[in-house]
Amino acid sequence: MELFSKVLTNNWSKVFFLPALAIFLFLSLIPNYALSQDKHENHGGHLNHSDKPPQSGSEYQIEKIPMAHHHDDGDGDGDPFRTRGSHGDLGITKPGAMQEEGLLARGRNIYLHMCVFCHGKDGDGGGTATNYLYPWPRDFRKAIFKFRSTPTETLPRDEDLYRTIIKGVPGTSMPAWEDALSPQDTWALINLIKNFSPRFSNEPQGEKIIINDPPQSTPQLIAKGKELFTKNKCDACHGKSLRGDGKLSESLKDAWSHAVFVHDITSPRYYKAGHEAKDIFRTLSSGLDGTPMSSYAHLPSEDRWALVQYIRSNFTGKIKQAEFETDIFSFRKEFEINTDINSPIWDDVKTTNLVMRPLSARRDAIDVINFASINNGEQIAIRLKWEDPSKNAFSELNQDHYRDGVAVQFALGDATLHTHGHNEPFFGMGNRGKPVNIWHWKSGLEETLEAEGDQEYSGDVDMDALIFGGVMSNPVTKLNLTSENSVEELNAEGFGTITPQPAENQNVEGYGEWKDGVWTVVFLRDMPKVGKWDADLTRKDPAMVALAVWDGVKEDRNGRKVISVWQRLNILDK
Repeated sequence: MELFSKVLTNNWSKVFFLPALAIFLFLSLIPNYALSQDKHENHGGHLNHSDKPPQSGSEYQIEKIPMAHHHDDGDGDGDPFRTRGSHGDLGITKPGAMQEEGLLARGRNIYLHMCVFCHGKDGDGGGTATNYLYPWPRDFRKAIFKFRSTPTETLPRDEDLYRTIIKGVPGTSMPAWEDALSPQDTWALINLIKNFSPRFSNEPQGEKIIINDPPQSTPQLIAKGKELFTKNKCDACHGKSLRGDGKLSESLKDAWSHAVFVHDITSPRYYKAGHEAKDIFRTLSSGLDGTPMSSYAHLPSEDRWALVQYIRSNFTGKIKQAEFETDIFSFRKEFEINTDINSPIWDDVKTTNLVMRPLSARRDAIDVINFASINNGEQIAIRLKWEDPSKNAFSELNQDHYRDGVAVQFALGDATLHTHGHNEPFFGMGNRGKPVNIWHWKSGLEETLEAEGDQEYSGDVDMDALIFGGVMSNPVTKLNLTSENSVEELNAEGFGTITPQPAENQNVEGYGEWKDGVWTVVFLRDMPKVGKWDADLTRKDPAMVALAVWDGVKEDRNGRKVISVWQRLNILDK
């Protein structure tokens, strides 16, 4: 979140922007640094256990009973690395029983499983997902972090890294890993990242910025903040509207000359480091290192509080929490099931709102999708609904229009979340040895099937480029041109591997309708799998499901979309 940016000077070498997958676990994998733990241990970079951690981002706090999964290795003692539970306060201490070598090994294992796809095997931000993301993933090697409780140009504290890992980065593709990682896992990642950069061996962690209780918001204080906002030229980037439309907003660059996206700071859900008064004060005081957002610590504290209150006085909307996993359900119904979106069979079915995350930064993103599912023991239907003010569908007269669309992705095999060794595939189209099954519906595809000569992408094509990240101006209308179905069934085993199933294995039906600014799409399939690469929906364990939505008006296509991470679909048999 680029808050309150100054007009940039010519000193562009100090600018940097945390990519959309920023801090996708705040770690890296450079073996030579990972082996230097002894030197790392003594530099003062570990958490000062006497410090009370910052209570940041109250919007992220959810009242719930911890899902205390315990993964036992079979000897009865359990493995501390594979025990999930409550993270509690952010001041959780590193388990004393864990050896440093074990920390490094576990951190490396988690990184290769969950982070390498975006941040790259060398931690340079050059993973296989990079071309699908905006902003780009972070290069960890310089140890420059935006979200700190420390002064500008200093290293973050351990609790800063901890907070970002488990709470995620709102408005980006960096998930909140709180439910996916145990406290021990998180410490393993922190340990790895601190062995990644020589800065952590050569510099102490920064001193925590002292933040007192905020003053009461008054009209006078807000008016003063508005005056300071203009005086300090915050509007040059954020705009007088505070919606990120300042005169410099389209020209900002980060330290690697990547374009900087200035978010709408009237929306509290886009505050990556927290939207509470103390959170914003901390951001003003620390700055967002490597970005055009400089530190305003030179201003008196009363001026910073005035800016805080002015910004908060312009808040609109509500916070929406993006969960790493949510238990969703397919309810048993002893009725015939079809793709009728208006069928009364859906009337009393419990639904769940899932928060989506953009892979490509944009304003007014589709951020919530409503999920519902029913089954009758033989077939399963999934209904998805989301708000979209404009209908973007196929047109015979203008085939270059970008289309709305939605996809459901299933992990194949016996993969389950948070089991021994974290055996779930990468939620971005799987990874080698961990394939996924994708049901892809695109608006107007029913009309496309009726249009003669709709063969624009027939022949020898790069399937992955056409659907999930290519340079084509118009997304593929249909890969399997022999099918008479409006849903395309595909498989992937990582980026660059997207493949349509053969015609005889295209078994998913679907229908979508746009009405009054809402899309409703229903998928329907037999529960038993037909081919090797189908999701088995007769399983007793929860099926792992992830979602993707394309918004045509935002020119979404291929990898430009909003996504969810893995959710757990419990298919009820009674």
